[in-house]
Amino acid sequence: MRTIPAAMILLLGVSVMAHARQERAEDRVQVRGIFGTATFYESDPHDVFGSMVDFRLVGGLRVGPEVLYHIGPGQDRDITSTLLLSYDFRRLKRVTPFISGGAGVLHHTYGRSTWSGLTAGFGGGVKIAISRNLFVAPEIRGGWEPLGRAMVSIGYRF
Repeated sequence: MRTIPAAMILLLGVSVMAHARQERAEDRVQVRGIFGTATFYESDPHDVFGSMVDFRLVGGLRVGPEVLYHIGPGQDRDITSTLLLSYDFRRLKRVTPFISGGAGVLHHTYGRSTWSGLTAGFGGGVKIAISRNLFVAPEIRGGWEPLGRAMVSIGYRF
């Protein structure tokens, strides 16, 4: 389990050095609305809805919180609160590839039964510019609780 964060930090460090880019004033903060699907161990797929905000630290390196609400079968509900670290690679016309990963807390509820645990994931996607500040970003992540996520976000750059 420790190899995933170490590999993510190494990859982001190399990427920051290899893909230095110009600072863009309109890209310091991004806000996104998220929807998609997630798979959990021993459970049917869940619908996912949520939001995130991230802040550019330097170059393409970004950090920010993400909160997702997972609606599973019956009374199965989950909320994940994750701190994400991501890296936006060099923009190619209207498309910006990115990688992201992070860890946080999962709160699970099924009827009156509740428990909390850790969640972690790593993946990537592309941000497709619709206008100067508006974008759509399909993304796939793998990890632990949930095991996998396929999501699309609609975001705005400030």
